[in-house]
Amino acid sequence: MEKSLIKSLKIIELEDKLKLGNTDALENFWTNIQEKGSPIIEDIPKDSEHNLVTFIYKEDEKVENVLLIPEMEDCKFLNYRMERLLDTNLWYISCKIRNDIRLQYSFSINDPLDDNWDKRFEQIIHDKLNKTFLLIEDDEEDENEILSYVVMPNAEEHVWVKEIANIPKGDINKYNYKSEKLEEELELSIYTPHGYAESNKPYKFLVLTDGWVYINVLSAKSVLDNLIADKKIPPIVVLFVDCTDSRDEDLSCNDAFTDIIVGGLLPWFRGNYNISSEAKDGVIGGLSLGGLTASYVGLKHSETFGNVLSQSGSYWYKPHECEEPKSACWISGEFKKTEKLPLKFYLSVGVLEEKEDMIGVNKILRDVLRLKGYEVEYEEFKGGHDYLCWGENLANGLISLIGIK
Repeated sequence: MEKSLIKSLKIIELEDKLKLGNTDALENFWTNIQEKGSPIIEDIPKDSEHNLVTFIYKEDEKVENVLLIPEMEDCKFLNYRMERLLDTNLWYISCKIRNDIRLQYSFSINDPLDDNWDKRFEQIIHDKLNKTFLLIEDDEEDENEILSYVVMPNAEEHVWVKEIANIPKGDINKYNYKSEKLEEELELSIYTPHGYAESNKPYKFLVLTDGWVYINVLSAKSVLDNLIADKKIPPIVVLFVDCTDSRDEDLSCNDAFTDIIVGGLLPWFRGNYNISSEAKDGVIGGLSLGGLTASYVGLKHSETFGNVLSQSGSYWYKPHECEEPKSACWISGEFKKTEKLPLKFYLSVGVLEEKEDMIGVNKILRDVLRLKGYEVEYEEFKGGHDYLCWGENLANGLISLIGIK
């Protein structure tokens, strides 16, 4: 993505009308945007891989500046200052964007135009003119978050995250789990597939950290129902583990938290649900730091989990005492010096994520694992480090690791 020198034909047309004294032109423009929504997506002549995307902000009261904040890494965000059209209340910026991606974005109003992100977050708002958004409802916090995004014309359709009527559906039950090693209780959710029975053959199982996000934002239940109904994966039982206030610490290759998963949660899970005792039937997974944790748990406990599902894994992580360069992947070194383990991997990362700190380190881990002889599927999905693709991507990972052949 880059700011474009090409100007939107819609903006040029509006500007020409205003300069000619057409006093109704701006009101008509806003009426059209209100009906159709923003941003404006137009073709770029002789370019089959990109579109021109013009983001629009309607000023309700005078502001000094408006900054577009695209959810993509390696972004020189000060390049995305929006421009006021003449002396109107319309701010805009046109960008050249790949036509096969999903992109989340926001606006910063009266931005400090420096590196003060705390201040910037105070000004950030969603695009109120965009009809495409992700609503995150949090009953406990008694507030909702709205995330604006654009789906480019050639982006692949997401099918697994959509709830489908008239298919068998599983159930979710909630629990609280108390451990002496944790200052607060863990909130757990268990998914059981349609037809689950204690008398059946033990089920394959999946453990996911950031459980609330997977269920409430990434539509994991629909993903599971759809995959099972379509016979892409066998019926499985899933343990969703909510994060705590110490998430960053828990999910940073933390042996204490790993022990809670393997030594506490798994025995409880197995004691209450009919799941397999064989590692080849177990999947440990997560996103971001949760993806890092999944690989670390696999490294330390391949006797429990034989499959690792990592989505946008934060393999930039290094212990405090580590003196490796920034571009190094610490956990790949841990696998390199360990005898090959009975593990299978699915690694994914978004094409809009940081080239070095995210894509680069994921590739390093992929290459090290393959050289050691591990079976690894690696995917670069058409999105960034956000919620837009992780739900659909979860389906790809499960099909890869435990799919029905």
